[in-house]
Amino acid sequence: MPAVAFIPEKWAKAGSRVPNKPSPPNTPQLPPNRVYNSPMLGILLALLATPATHPPETDIKLPVNRLEAYYAALDGFEADFTQRYERKILRRSIEETGRVIVKKPGRMRWEYQSPEEKLFVTDGSRSYFYLPLEKQVMVSHHPQGAMGMEEGSPFELLTGQSRMTDSFAFFTSDTPPTRGGEMLHLIPTRRHEEFEDVEIEIAPETGEILRVILLDAQRNRTEFIFENMRTDLDLPESLFQFTIPSDVEVVVHADENPDAR
Repeated sequence: MPAVAFIPEKWAKAGSRVPNKPSPPNTPQLPPNRVYNSPMLGILLALLATPATHPPETDIKLPVNRLEAYYAALDGFEADFTQRYERKILRRSIEETGRVIVKKPGRMRWEYQSPEEKLFVTDGSRSYFYLPLEKQVMVSHHPQGAMGMEEGSPFELLTGQSRMTDSFAFFTSDTPPTRGGEMLHLIPTRRHEEFEDVEIEIAPETGEILRVILLDAQRNRTEFIFENMRTDLDLPESLFQFTIPSDVEVVVHADENPDAR
């Protein structure tokens, strides 16, 4: 099926960088400057010249609108998560599990529970990534900085800091769903260090995000799976505050004030 695109209007204006859906790999190409007289080639060219039947544009707009409407209506939520890293060159994968708590605007708490306890907390203006076994805390004045969840990432939708359509063009995806949802392929409208492509799986009825897959330039893959989502919770501000222990090494982001704690 041809890819169906939903490119927000502001990205479609002249002068804006509008991402293109990547072409399938290993697409055969005819050598240049050569004349082909095969009858079969003539039939093939005639078929290619026939206009393709594309699904209606609303086919892709509906899940995108449902996704944004779902998270716009939430003040916060809690969910269990599984995070999988697959490093292509090393041919190894790592799986971690835990709990994530989100409260608008901009607050997140990621409690890694297995195989190693870790904690990422942001209060919307500063973030902390605490590694108890290493006795180290990474501090950043960028809300998502300490864990690589940079500005323009899909996670900003969860915290109410932006809409997906502010940062991505949407396409249909060939990746099969694993949770019974709908798959969408997202291409960022500006370049990112942490990822080049994003795949998300959303619940068809609600628009809830079930999976997020990030692919970087080396095709390393990071996948987040969300389960047991709970909403309408009274989430105290203390969940998103962090006091640095006295016996740890503090690592401050390179472009920030080394005295900022």
